[in-house]
Amino acid sequence: MHKQAIGDSIVTSGFIKRLKDKGMQVYVIAPERLEPIFKDIIEVDKFFSYHNKKNGAMHRELKKLKLDLVIDFFDIDTTSMHRLRTLFLIKPKHAIGFNQLEISNFDTNIIDTRDVHVTQRMIKVLDLLQIDSSHYTANLNLDENQYPEPYKLAATLKQKYTNIVIFNPFGSQKNRILSQQQINTVLEHLNSIPGFYTIVFNMGKKIDCQHLENVTLSPFKDAANSFALVCSADIVITVDTAIVHLATLYNVRQYCIYNNRRHIKKYDNNIMWGPNSDKAVQLFTTEFLGTEGGDDMDKFDVSLLLDAIDNDIKAGIITL
Repeated sequence: MHKQAIGDSIVTSGFIKRLKDKGMQVYVIAPERLEPIFKDIIEVDKFFSYHNKKNGAMHRELKKLKLDLVIDFFDIDTTSMHRLRTLFLIKPKHAIGFNQLEISNFDTNIIDTRDVHVTQRMIKVLDLLQIDSSHYTANLNLDENQYPEPYKLAATLKQKYTNIVIFNPFGSQKNRILSQQQINTVLEHLNSIPGFYTIVFNMGKKIDCQHLENVTLSPFKDAANSFALVCSADIVITVDTAIVHLATLYNVRQYCIYNNRRHIKKYDNNIMWGPNSDKAVQLFTTEFLGTEGGDDMDKFDVSLLLDAIDNDIKAGIITL
């Protein structure tokens, strides 16, 4: 059973791959909007959506499968009602959860409230199942034969430019979005760096960059082709953790901006959903409000980002 964010899906993909490698059939129950990610990019055996009007039919179908094991990696939150009700109705042979109530439908309830990276939960369950958990990483199908256009675009650009830069200034929540002024400042600076070509993931938002010779908006609107473009990037700049996890998976140099939020008012999001990569420069806002939503990203000092990039160029970490 799964939560609601794309980044969560990417991180969990490695766990799913390890189960499938052991010959297990893996089904995912998650919000409907995640279906393309799980079906096409992660390639689960079947996807079930719990955010529609057919939950009764879904529960009946799941019950017929006579599931051996249900795993829920996430603590109690706003989606727990759907997940707990589903667990009660499908009655698997065994259920594993994290930090659930003392009296619950979970046979194994793992209590772990440390500020550690979320992948430690996947590793813990793999160890419990006696499946190899070493070198845990995400696993996505972004094959060039299936998604040729992003790879063609990247190959064409690399004939002229040394570094393809993906810039994603938009997060999934309002306070995790850079302002237009911040975006303009970053783009002007990137445009001035020799050998840089920047592709902006604008998420349908209007960004005026036509006057910048070495900047363009992404031609791709879907997740799969956008993700495949990240595979071919040399540098990623992002406020969104889904792109952070992608850059980590494909070992791309990244500059990721975090806003010090407290995940479900409990965990340090900077750690739990951090980049977990030695090729990442993690940057932070400076309000430290300590709230679930975190600081307002539009108050982030973008000079910290630009200085970090310039310093890496001077140090030879980024070659021009």
